[in-house]
Amino acid sequence: MKNEFLKFSSRRILFSAAVVSALLAGSPQAAFAADSTAMQVVAQNGTIKGQVVDAFGEPVIGATISVKGTGTGMITDINGNFAVNASPKATLIISFVGFKTQEIAVNGKNNLKIVLQEDSEMLDEVVVVGYGTQKKATLTGAVASVGGDVLESRPISNTAIGLQGQIPGLTITRTAARPGNENMSIQLRGASSVNNVEPLIIIDGVPAISNTEFSALNPNDIENVSVLKDASAAIYGSRAAGGVILVTTKKGKKGDKIKITYNGMVTANTTANMLPLAGMKEWATAYIDASYQDYVVADSSFPNGEKCVQRSVNGQIWNNILVDAAGNSIPKANNPSNAFSDVMLLIDQMAIGKEFDYTDGNGVLHHYASNNWLDMIYGTTLSTQHNLGISGASERTRWMASIGYANDRSVITAVYDGAKKYNAHLNVDFDLTKWLTLNTNMSYNNRYVEGPRDGLDGNNSGMYDAPCSPGYTPNGDFYDFYMCGRSPLSTMKGAGKNTQEFETMRYSNTLMAQLTKDFKLTGMMSFIKNNNVQTETKTTYYVGYWDKDVTTKNAFNTGTNSYVQERIQRTFYENYQLQADYTHTFADIHNVSAMIGANAERRTYKNVTAKRTNLLYDGLTDLNTGSSAAANQSISGGSNQNGYVSYFARLNYNYAGKYMIEFLGRRDGTSKFHPDYRWSNFGAGSIGWRVSEEKFIKEHAKWLDNLKFRVSYGMTGGAVSSLGNYDYLSSMTTTGTYYFNTGLAGTAYLASMTDYSRTWEKLHNFNIGVDFSVFNNRLSGSFDWYQKTNKGMLVSLTYPDVLGATAPATNNAQLRVRGWEFQLNWNDKIGEVQYWIGASLSDAKSMVTDYSGTDTWTAGYVKVREGYPMNSLFVYKTDGYFSSYEEIAAYYEQYANCTGGNALGKVPQSDEKLHLRPGDRKKVLILDPGNDSTNGKGNTGSGDVYYYGDTDPHYIFGTNLGAKWKGFDVSMFIQGVGRRYMMRGVNGTQATNLNKCAFYRSYNNILTSHLDTWTWDNQDAEYARLSLENNKNDWNVNNNDSSIQNAWYARLKNITVGYTLPKSITSKWNIEKIRFYFSGDNVAEITGLTDGYDPEKSGASNTSLPFNRSWTLGLDVTF
Repeated sequence: MKNEFLKFSSRRILFSAAVVSALLAGSPQAAFAADSTAMQVVAQNGTIKGQVVDAFGEPVIGATISVKGTGTGMITDINGNFAVNASPKATLIISFVGFKTQEIAVNGKNNLKIVLQEDSEMLDEVVVVGYGTQKKATLTGAVASVGGDVLESRPISNTAIGLQGQIPGLTITRTAARPGNENMSIQLRGASSVNNVEPLIIIDGVPAISNTEFSALNPNDIENVSVLKDASAAIYGSRAAGGVILVTTKKGKKGDKIKITYNGMVTANTTANMLPLAGMKEWATAYIDASYQDYVVADSSFPNGEKCVQRSVNGQIWNNILVDAAGNSIPKANNPSNAFSDVMLLIDQMAIGKEFDYTDGNGVLHHYASNNWLDMIYGTTLSTQHNLGISGASERTRWMASIGYANDRSVITAVYDGAKKYNAHLNVDFDLTKWLTLNTNMSYNNRYVEGPRDGLDGNNSGMYDAPCSPGYTPNGDFYDFYMCGRSPLSTMKGAGKNTQEFETMRYSNTLMAQLTKDFKLTGMMSFIKNNNVQTETKTTYYVGYWDKDVTTKNAFNTGTNSYVQERIQRTFYENYQLQADYTHTFADIHNVSAMIGANAERRTYKNVTAKRTNLLYDGLTDLNTGSSAAANQSISGGSNQNGYVSYFARLNYNYAGKYMIEFLGRRDGTSKFHPDYRWSNFGAGSIGWRVSEEKFIKEHAKWLDNLKFRVSYGMTGGAVSSLGNYDYLSSMTTTGTYYFNTGLAGTAYLASMTDYSRTWEKLHNFNIGVDFSVFNNRLSGSFDWYQKTNKGMLVSLTYPDVLGATAPATNNAQLRVRGWEFQLNWNDKIGEVQYWIGASLSDAKSMVTDYSGTDTWTAGYVKVREGYPMNSLFVYKTDGYFSSYEEIAAYYEQYANCTGGNALGKVPQSDEKLHLRPGDRKKVLILDPGNDSTNGKGNTGSGDVYYYGDTDPHYIFGTNLGAKWKGFDVSMFIQGVGRRYMMRGVNGTQATNLNKCAFYRSYNNILTSHLDTWTWDNQDAEYARLSLENNKNDWNVNNNDSSIQNAWYARLKNITVGYTLPKSITSKWNIEKIRFYFSGDNVAEITGLTDGYDPEKSGASNTSLPFNRSWTLGLDVTF
């Protein structure tokens, strides 16, 4: 008998090896084998009927009914009914996801009613981990999991947005609200490197070619998302420094009947936060005030000890003197200066706030009217989404197919701006034999994004242009009044378009051979093809004059300023895996599992860009319509390739489910490094102890359902993506010339150097955690504390300019991140009401402990500096405002010899307009002992800044709560940040001067919040004294601690109310479920951030769209 088993196993192994070899060699043919095992005939003892219901008496559809000890089984129908052939003495096993498995003895009965009890925290739940699954109860790593139902419950088309706030430690932000171009940033447990390392995303066992592919997934196709947060990610080795996100898509299940699901929704999008722009009256009034303030000087004989000696006239058209029909100057009433001619200017007329016309000296008619550009750009738009899925199973096949369509619109109504997305997915399992299964998984995703070339920074347009002219002329043309700002609608609607088409196709074949009960062999072959076509057009547009009798129009983007540019990018990715798994339990208490595998992958990239200028015809925007002259066209392109080879293994042991230990390792090699340094080893170990399984705990703490301690340590790698494919080679440049002898000669010189020994960044992860559940699993939670240290960050060293070449990035910096995560959940029911509450809180703090790159002591945002966190703010200390000219005189005397810094940092001297006045900020000059070049006199340059904090989000929290009663359901999700410093005028690493203060540029619009400025009657104002001078505004605002705000927020991200029709009604129509729901996204928020900017953005940017508030009506139907 033993010999026969060995012969059969040998045949299986040989057959499996042959098929897997053919599969990994790229053979397109599927292998089939006839099952020669004879079917066993089971005696029909009788039919046992029954119904399975939940605690509320509602039928449980799809519950699995199996006869213990046999292969007989079925699933319940739409009414929860079943009929199974079994012996009168048989035992039935009833199981369903979310409920406790029960065993029911038939005892001669032929009609049963079985009530399933919900399992709020199933310790037998299986969690997806790297290259496999593990039971949650015996998991020793910090792994979090989110079910696909969480994503399906939100009316979203972007998967990444659906994960916001759902997993402690996972931070997802976006810098834009444009559909298809949200610029998502994903970070797990804080920063892992200065090189923007993000989590590795694995979709059905194959790495995503970009985070964009993950965002573009149809949320309705996702079964589960698991996140490896600690050293458990080391199984993915060199690319796991940022953690790993594992996405599993839906599959058909054995025993499933054909099921058709439809989900459709229509969404109204409105703006969530609008900048509080001033109108013409408010803007002009403030402008007049500022024009006087810049010419105030000390004079004790006047009220408040100062007088205005003149009025600022900076050449803008609104400073023209108004005259009457006879050409006489119009007097201005209530001249506040008491010092010069009392005449009326255009700006004074604008401050009245009424529309008026003005003809300039050239006879051009201008029209002035209050305007809010944002109201003309933004509005309410509609988005739609439809998803259709079908799944089922036969004796040997399980399958799931779906298609989806989404038409997402931004809140721009002036012109079309949005994205259309098409998804298709097919996942099929086919049992070739009882022990050999073939899986085919393929998907197609197409996104078409369209929007205007210019004007997408709608907030910028609203800030940049003064609110004093209409958008259109009486003839319907775009209005061109340059001094007040050409209508931003002209560039948005007429200056061209940007279109992008992203197309991703995935295909994989997986062959799984269950050679014995304990031993499994799996081979997988996968391909991904991504095409990206980008077309940018810059077209001629026309603007007209207010006078309707003037038909002349001014043209912009003419000649070579118009163009068409197309860029085509293609990525082809191949992945081949072979894996062996062994699982066995010895003596019922020693549980062992082992896995070993190999992986090879290759990525090929190619791009071509073509451009033609001087479009020949308006409205025709094809490459062929551009000028064919050599000077008016260009073409460029390139290609590259890289590859990886990996070997990986894992070993798990647990004793009676109480004591767990895990070891895992990986060896990676990549073509991106020098051949002598391409390989590196990564690994991890973890242990766990389920205290709740100890006998003394079970006897004396019956209220304790689960208590598990776990510790892990390991090393992962990263930052390879920041390197080029051939950076280990030095490069030469041949574009230079020099005079030699009688003419010019070409040159060749070293453009970049390299460090052959550089390798992966090495991130060391340490984690200690505890999981618990009490009171019959109604209350559950977890806590983790971690430290991760990057001991070899790639940074560019600083060398003298005489080197003459770009220095290479080397492993010469170190980053430490410490943080913690806490999660708590409560699930219970009161009578027929089931309810749940979940909350999470996390924080991470970074510290650059060693840095050999460029380390400068500068004011403002500093991404990296040794001894400080990443993304630090170094600012000038301020102490309120100057309150008198005597105080200012003493200040000048104290810092009379102040040196250092640029015009931004110097103390304004006694220039007529720039000298300090009461109401200007008082900077406290903190002398840096390590940067003393002033002999104790102070330095308002970079030496006087101090560390204020960092711009990373801290104390990130999320709260989920909801309830169900009969057919009604309601859920709510709140997400926010407890602390996040942001500085006016700084968006990430870029200065965005428009939102610093009023009149940072004299013709800009202002915010109504900017009007809270210092006056003698308002000395506790938000902003300093008004000024039209940029250097003065810099002194008062730029890089000061008074300009920093804590952008904390709490946002009601989603609230959903739904109603499911009773099954007693839907069953009559042969429909399993009909649910209607109403949902709101980004419904409301409270925040410490002022000025109308959205706190959720990565910076207080004035150059991007506001976030949406979305209101959705939806329908779910299951047949």
